Amino acid sequence: MEYMKQILLPIEAEFDEFKSRYSSLFTCSNPAVDLLLKFLLQRNGKMMRPVLVMLVAKCFGNIPDSVFHLASSVELVHQGSLIHDDVVDESETRRGKSSANAAFGNRLAVLLGDYIVSKSLQEIIATQNLRCVNAISALIGTLSEGEINQLDVLNSDSLSEDAYFEIITGKTASLFSACTTLSAILCGADDDQIEAFRTYGNIAGLCFQIMDDILDYHDSRETGKPSGNDLKEGKFTLPAIYSLTHSDRDWSAHIKAIRSLSATPEQIREVTEYSVTNGGIDYAVRKMQELKDQAINALPTSIPASLRTAFISYLELIVNRSK
Repeated sequence: MEYMKQILLPIEAEFDEFKSRYSSLFTCSNPAVDLLLKFLLQRNGKMMRPVLVMLVAKCFGNIPDSVFHLASSVELVHQGSLIHDDVVDESETRRGKSSANAAFGNRLAVLLGDYIVSKSLQEIIATQNLRCVNAISALIGTLSEGEINQLDVLNSDSLSEDAYFEIITGKTASLFSACTTLSAILCGADDDQIEAFRTYGNIAGLCFQIMDDILDYHDSRETGKPSGNDLKEGKFTLPAIYSLTHSDRDWSAHIKAIRSLSATPEQIREVTEYSVTNGGIDYAVRKMQELKDQAINALPTSIPASLRTAFISYLELIVNRSK
């Protein structure tokens, strides 16, 4: 994709080095563990979070060794959280392939997730920066808290856009924010630069999750996520929240059924179709575009033009992706 070429252009050599280093972490002398790690390595995505770490670091010149460890750490945290999420959600696929829990069962999947998170802590310790170590340790708790909040909402019959953004800030945006903030810290950025990159990362993460939620309203063989999958799991995302709270119709019975995980296929279909045809998707897209513009405006004015182009392309890739 053209966006990805523009994103990687300033960091092509460094990103290749990162991928080599990262792959070397997925080996173990224990054959049983090694099998699990090889399974996970084959399911790498675009590595959007390490890319973001690298882009921020490149703004300050040559990328130090500590940044490579940070990039590995955040990707490992991400991978570990996905494994645990799939167990919680009972998902059978991840990126169009079998999830770890589908392939090996819940017990091994949970242990694999724990193992990956432990590797992330080893990598962040290798930065020898206590501020980063503390931040990643806290981030792991924040991600878990975000998932707990999402499950806790199942006990509520009301819909709230504020609650939605609180959840996605914790479960998604916090990791993107850590990528940009900690990379800037490791590269000696001043407070204003750190805050600027923190804002960019946070908003990029919000955009990423909103787009992910929009995609749930469209069938996709590539993602393995059927239309309405979030609703089947009791999750109301931005398109449904907007359309149902701006409707003259009483949706309380549907909301209660969906939140209690007792909704019929017909109720799921009705909410899905109403969200699509009554402005829910359009509103989510508008909100995402507004956030994207805010992220671009947050970028430090001092960064080189080629990197500014890469950061803009990064956002474009997020909001225009199809999987």
